[in-house]
Amino acid sequence: MRRALVAAAVLAVSLVIVPTSAADVPTITYTIDGIAGTNGWYRGSSYGNNVVVNWHITGATGFGTDCNDILIPGPTTGTARHCTAWNNDGSLTRYTNPPIKVDADPPTGVGPQLARAPDHNGWYNHPVVITWSGSDATSGIAGCSSVNYAGPDGAGVAFQGSCTDNAGNTTTTGGALNYDATPPALSGISVGSTPDANVLRWTSSDPAAKVVVRRAPRASTRRIVLFRGSASSFADKDIEAGVEYVYTLRAVDQAGNQPAEETVVGLPKVLTLRDLPYVPRAAPEPILRWERVRGARYYNVQLFRGTKRVFAAWPQAHQFGVPRAWKWHGRTRRLGAGRYRWYVWAGFGSRSFARYRTVGSAQFIVPPR
Repeated sequence: MRRALVAAAVLAVSLVIVPTSAADVPTITYTIDGIAGTNGWYRGSSYGNNVVVNWHITGATGFGTDCNDILIPGPTTGTARHCTAWNNDGSLTRYTNPPIKVDADPPTGVGPQLARAPDHNGWYNHPVVITWSGSDATSGIAGCSSVNYAGPDGAGVAFQGSCTDNAGNTTTTGGALNYDATPPALSGISVGSTPDANVLRWTSSDPAAKVVVRRAPRASTRRIVLFRGSASSFADKDIEAGVEYVYTLRAVDQAGNQPAEETVVGLPKVLTLRDLPYVPRAAPEPILRWERVRGARYYNVQLFRGTKRVFAAWPQAHQFGVPRAWKWHGRTRRLGAGRYRWYVWAGFGSRSFARYRTVGSAQFIVPPR
């Protein structure tokens, strides 16, 4: 509390007996040694929870003992005192001061109330109103703080508020809350396709956030949860050859914040002759695979772009990896963006016999890189 200030109040004189000459009338005024508050209250004085009334008398030959300086103890909602002075000619003045209100005690029981319970796991994830309340036995509560807390984020973030009584005394209290309104962000999301797995990688702005990975085959609405954790990668080994998979990733932090899902597509590294409701897009350097044919000693694989053949090979295994580059009719070829169709024949006996049986054909698309 600030150092005590002395407030002087000079009040008008009230006459009880009106003399014949104004010069013969005693004059009574007073000052109050106290700390001026608000709304006509005093917040005590430098002596404590009280004030001192000092009477000032002029033009009198005598005055009563009620005109001595007097201590008015607080707290009080209003205490009046009077002073009587006179002259030898019989003129008399009696003055009663207005009630003096004293309250040096600050509000009690002051504390905050939050408008709702935490949103998730003891955390608030969007603005919450905090209001303070309290009581004051003497002058009453004039007002209390109310704030709409909207940050900063953090665990155990401190906040403060107060209540003030009508005399101007204030009590300040505080509290703490866990607040986080910032959803975690995922970046650098990618899928690397191998013959045996689709490997997803990502970076989270909140390393402690849980990342949920879901998967659905392309052209299907059935999604399953593959992974839930705080790692930065996941290898999906339960994949079928030739199938595109749509992966959705979403990060959820400890406050329950979660941004919109991020979507990425895993393109098949291994292409097959199976029938699909779509033409699959291929991962770089795809592997062409087909069912083994009993009795076949080799296979003939031919690759067409449009109506033009651009590649042929005679592997002994029932799969073949398309190379990054190859020679065809004296020119270097690569799998550029576009649509391709590939054919497979099973070969029996020596290649010179040219005994073939059709295995099948399928299409794939090389997307722009």
